[in-house]
Amino acid sequence: MNMPSDAPRHYQIVFRGECGKVLAGILDDAEIESRHGYTCVVATMRDQSEFYGLLDRFADVALLPVSLIELGAENLVTRYGWPLPLTREAAEARITRAG
Repeated sequence: MNMPSDAPRHYQIVFRGECGKVLAGILDDAEIESRHGYTCVVATMRDQSEFYGLLDRFADVALLPVSLIELGAENLVTRYGWPLPLTREAAEARITRAG
């Protein structure tokens, strides 16, 4: 699936540890879910500048992602089959709501 370069993109970013409260303070329009020792953020980015700005905000509070994937039809699981905190159905539902 080819998307126009100016289309918003959806990302799932996973952090080790349940840090949802910390992230809620720095993120405005993102879904945040903490469970099973991980925190998952699903965010929509309009462009590269916004994407890298988000990564900078994570670094500012000393959080480093353990997984970062672009959500889309072909990107809902990691290439190694690592179990993600969200189910495929939950990720697709969040994309639908954000889109």
